[in-house]
Amino acid sequence: MNLDNPVHCRHVAALRRRGLMLWICFSSAMTMARHLDGTLDLIQTPHNGQPALVVPGGAFTIMATQKGPVSLVGADGTIALQPAWQAAAGERWQASCPLPPTVSPGMYALQMRGNDRTDVNLRAVYVYAQFPEFYAFGHVTDMHIGSQRGGINSAARNTAIFSALNKTDVAFVVVTGDLTDGAGIEQFKQLLQVLDTCRHPTFVCPGNHDREGEGYERYFGPLAYCFTLGRDGYLAFDTKDYYIADEWSSQDGDLCRFRRELNPCRFTFGLTHRYDPSMGMRSQLILFVDNPLTHLFMGHTHRENKPGEKRVQWGTTPYTMTPAAINGKYRIVDVTAQGPSPRPTQSVTDSTEP
Repeated sequence: MNLDNPVHCRHVAALRRRGLMLWICFSSAMTMARHLDGTLDLIQTPHNGQPALVVPGGAFTIMATQKGPVSLVGADGTIALQPAWQAAAGERWQASCPLPPTVSPGMYALQMRGNDRTDVNLRAVYVYAQFPEFYAFGHVTDMHIGSQRGGINSAARNTAIFSALNKTDVAFVVVTGDLTDGAGIEQFKQLLQVLDTCRHPTFVCPGNHDREGEGYERYFGPLAYCFTLGRDGYLAFDTKDYYIADEWSSQDGDLCRFRRELNPCRFTFGLTHRYDPSMGMRSQLILFVDNPLTHLFMGHTHRENKPGEKRVQWGTTPYTMTPAAINGKYRIVDVTAQGPSPRPTQSVTDSTEP
């Protein structure tokens, strides 16, 4: 794979320049993003944990608690959008938002005006000049923001990882669970600050440490979702202890729907906190038997795969474990014509540098 592709490099450079300018523009208005406690407000998705990836002239979907004017805010100013609203489940509203063909590549905040306030989701929309055929993505897991274990500064350690990834040309970063150590409000608020030091799109999914009450849902919304980058699909899902991919939840239906949606993709990658053979039977059939995922990426174990750990027990899907970010570890995965090629784990030391 050639990551020195001129088009891809120009796109990454544009994202970095516009991302830096966007941070400067909004650095004095951080309290406008979400509620004051960091929970989601008018805009439910996209956001900095589940952003929209789109090209000029393309469209993305917004989910909100009410209808209202929507715009992108970037380095070149504000771009008014024309959302096509329709009622959605749960007394919410959904809209397709087409982009003008002249919009510049880069990172954008998503702004929406409601009846009595304005909501802004930072790092919510990333515009690519064109989607890359081959690319790399970062895999981070087990951030454990708020942990006091071993005298480690969890925020500094994870910020150092994003700082290292900022120097690469990865297309995006996935964070597979245990984002926080105990799902407290202050931990989620600190997590959002750390995530926003990343200049690449960041996609998160929950781990068992994030599922106290409904904290995760209040900060990031759906426990399962899917997204695409060009020809490839990604499916994020939940694995809460002790009922992993709980059969009593709505997740089986969601996974079936998302898997059908991603059927046309060249490769389809699973993103989850952990895989376990005791995971719900229907979920395993959907993901690994009926239409097997190409590869599964996860964390939870704080270590690499053991020699005998190569694929799920219910099928042929291979999986890759990445050691914990709180221990300074992360991984870059190349996506080639032959599929994913995980690089060796990389390490960082503590840093407060963004």
